[in-house]
Amino acid sequence: MFPLSRLPLDHAGRVLSLSAAEPLRGRLLDLGFVPGSEVRPLYAAPAGDPRAYLVCDTVIALRQRDAATVAVEAL
Repeated sequence: MFPLSRLPLDHAGRVLSLSAAEPLRGRLLDLGFVPGSEVRPLYAAPAGDPRAYLVCDTVIALRQRDAATVAVEAL
C-alpha cells in the first residue's frame, strides 16, 4: 500500500482508501476514487505536478498533495 502520487506513469493500481479531509474527500469519491476502483496515471506536467489519472473512464488532473491522500496497491 502506497500513495497514488507514487504510482508510476502508465501502471495500474487499485484504490484502497482515502485519508483526505472534507470537502476533498467527498470530491474524490464523486470523481470515482472509491475503494476497489482501478486508477492509472497517464501524464505528468513538465514539472511533475499535476498529474492526469484515468479513473472510471474519465481523465482527472490531481495535484501531488491531493493524490497523496489516496492509498493504492499496484496491479
